[in-house]
Amino acid sequence: MELKPYDYKIYVTGPFQSGKTTFVHTLDPNTISVERPLSEPHRGEMGTTTTAFDLGRVVWTYKNPGDLGLLMSAKEFEKDKDQYEGWTSYRIEVRGAPGQLHFRTIREVMMVNANGVMMLVDASDPGKIGEACAILAETKDKLGTIPLTVLANKQDRQDAAAPGAVAEWLGVEYCYGMTGKDVVSASEAMIQLLQVVVGAKSQSSESSSTLDVVAYTAQEE
Repeated sequence: MELKPYDYKIYVTGPFQSGKTTFVHTLDPNTISVERPLSEPHRGEMGTTTTAFDLGRVVWTYKNPGDLGLLMSAKEFEKDKDQYEGWTSYRIEVRGAPGQLHFRTIREVMMVNANGVMMLVDASDPGKIGEACAILAETKDKLGTIPLTVLANKQDRQDAAAPGAVAEWLGVEYCYGMTGKDVVSASEAMIQLLQVVVGAKSQSSESSSTLDVVAYTAQEE
């Protein structure tokens, strides 16, 4: 099938240093990011912070309906697309936005026309839960009923809280563990959300007044 510029857009959000940029780059190593070095260490480590956006492009392709299929960067798919002749393929634009609360205007721009939301929370940093709750409320207010999944990131850290604990902190029914720098975990999270997003688009326009929170079981290594 011929691919359009993108079939769906997934908005990636979450508090400052929750792992959004790492997650998007794991899915697409060719991601474009606008960021700057941190002015001071965060939890003892120097790094960078997104100041505008992370923009990645991936392709989800599967042979048979119901298959998890494969998720890969758009560049990788274009290189090997003959292998997937006859498969169903969707081009996905992945947009990450800054987590600092004062970047709200940028987040609102990056939300436009989103078909699904992935909200990352650093499960090892309970001090950011207040910011996470604020961003979750902001997202619900702006995006209404589109599918959303909350991910308790950084499960590879020994001090990471269990996903159930993160769900309680946020007041959500579902929250599942993942490691954003692990390609298997990151890809499965995206695929599970896309299965709901693609299914939701074919359903009627009737919807509830709150965001649907997607439940899935991440594959941990």
